[in-house]
Amino acid sequence: MKNKLHIGFSFPKKTASIFLILFFLLINKSFSAPGDTTWVTTFNQNFQNWADVHYANFTLPDTNTHYKQILMYYTIGCPSAGCDPWDRLGWIKLYVDSTTNYEIARVITPYNIVGSGYPGQCVFVMDVTDYMPLLHDNVRLGSYIESWIGGTRGWLVTVKFAYIEGEIQDKPFKVINLWQNNHVLYGDPAANPETFLTPQNVFVDPQTSKAKVRLTNTGHGQGNSDNAAEFSFKIHQVIVGSNVTNHNLWRAGCNTNPCSPQGGTWQYDRAGWCPGASVIPFEVDATGSVTPGQNVMIDYNLQQYENFCRPNNPNCISGTTCADCNFNNNGHTEPHYTVQGQLILSKPNPFAGVEIINTEIPESFSLDQNYPNPFNPSTKIKFDLQRSSEIKLSVYDVNGKFLKTLVNGDLPAGSYVTEWNASDFPSGIYFYRLEAEGNVFSKRMMLVK
Repeated sequence: MKNKLHIGFSFPKKTASIFLILFFLLINKSFSAPGDTTWVTTFNQNFQNWADVHYANFTLPDTNTHYKQILMYYTIGCPSAGCDPWDRLGWIKLYVDSTTNYEIARVITPYNIVGSGYPGQCVFVMDVTDYMPLLHDNVRLGSYIESWIGGTRGWLVTVKFAYIEGEIQDKPFKVINLWQNNHVLYGDPAANPETFLTPQNVFVDPQTSKAKVRLTNTGHGQGNSDNAAEFSFKIHQVIVGSNVTNHNLWRAGCNTNPCSPQGGTWQYDRAGWCPGASVIPFEVDATGSVTPGQNVMIDYNLQQYENFCRPNNPNCISGTTCADCNFNNNGHTEPHYTVQGQLILSKPNPFAGVEIINTEIPESFSLDQNYPNPFNPSTKIKFDLQRSSEIKLSVYDVNGKFLKTLVNGDLPAGSYVTEWNASDFPSGIYFYRLEAEGNVFSKRMMLVK
């Protein structure tokens, strides 16, 4: 006797049961195996050859499935007429409304990459996990490349996101823009950079467990004093509260760029970027510099510098002070920085270190005996939640002293298992305690080394 499934196949009873389990796991993506990847293509061979923003709406994965990492694959290729053969600044931004947007990635286009021995297209891979609280459901994205080449040359831009399933210990929950300025003039005493990079007084949410400043800055302009800002090594400062971190704005290793070979002077290192590469953000761990529930002052200071090769310098003499005192949009362009700064806040992830083993609703709240027991050095602890609840699972010593929290947060109904690694603890008797909706359960376990 065979048990038939209504999908055109027949299996023995045992095989059918296994198939049903696998089928359930496939359709219930919230609990797919860690490491499974969901791919989403947004811009697809989008033709760009003018300095305008290309907007489009896309549907990204929802928040029901948990992800440990989001990667962006930015592919730049050439139309049949060829690419714009110059290094141009480009970015991808996420638009919340008409006044709020977030730069999530920046690239610099390559010089000529078409022809014998040239790659023809390049792929930049960027980690955008910090933007997890923004990159879900329905979004509006903008793609931009700073070009005025026009005609039929330009770029074909494809942007794909890879959502990798799993859990992270601290989950980003908020992105706060600090500075958004695409032209911070550098080296002109009449234009203080502090006008554009003012100190920011930011509130840090009480649930914050980690904080970091993510700073994306690239220097542009050449033919100036110190050949700033594109070819000038400068040390800037990121200040969070009373803590100062030096920021060396320089990108070495352009000659080993994976988007190579190229035409032109792509091998030379530059102020924060390489032609034909993604821009790597400078990150400052600000966790120890902030207090959850309080405000913190965040500032970004540029190294002092004066550009003597500028048209409003009365002492500049062309051919003496420098080759040309006037900006000519060719070999002598105005030194400036393109700055985007953000504060990324993360909070404890209640799912980190805990695995759901059954989504069926248990009959009651319960806490199982750990296994193995006795153990060395790790043991697993299973518990059941009858309803979606805010829970806390903690470990105490034999005298009732708190030692460690294993799980803390809101979990949906189901059966869970977590693990305690007691490598740093001595042999002895320990207790673990589950608190859920006013229910308190406690059990004893023994560590034997």
